[in-house]
Amino acid sequence: MGRYTAIILSAHPVTVEIPGVVVLPSVQKISTVAELYDLRLSVLDRVSTEFCFFLDDDDELPPDYLSVLDECASHDLPLAYTDELIRYQGLETVRKGADYDLALHKRTPMLVHHLALMRTQDAVRAAARLPRGSLAVEQPLYMELAKGGAAYVPRIGYIWDRKTTGISHWPQMLGAQMRAMHWCNGGAQ
Repeated sequence: MGRYTAIILSAHPVTVEIPGVVVLPSVQKISTVAELYDLRLSVLDRVSTEFCFFLDDDDELPPDYLSVLDECASHDLPLAYTDELIRYQGLETVRKGADYDLALHKRTPMLVHHLALMRTQDAVRAAARLPRGSLAVEQPLYMELAKGGAAYVPRIGYIWDRKTTGISHWPQMLGAQMRAMHWCNGGAQ
């Protein structure tokens, strides 16, 4: 067994293989952001490795992913995050992060997005402290984890194949992101 688990939520059977990484599929049709939020938080209890991260079934990791994961894990913090390569409508851009700062994270919820490597035991505890409902999962979970420490690794750790359709484009997602941001600004100290 490896040190890392990729949690993949999908409506279809997951056939992804990632050498050196345990793939934990959770196959379920998701029709609301509340279902997505609850599923992402509840699947953390099924992870058996030291570290984990979310990987969308239509995204990918860079060729040097094991090196990136090892560098993230070497910080020995509840959370480490990277830059991401975004593919959208035929263009590629790199979203760069910055050293972790709570005030910056509150203003810029996408500071921590893809790849966010979580120390599993901390992620499970953080998930138990979060409210439930129609929230975007990344902001509250990552902000709660960062209370114990977070490190920025300035390398591309994730390739986001952003589509023009899908969950990130659901009208209800905008509201979920706003509610999550509100919770983060009022609930995260």
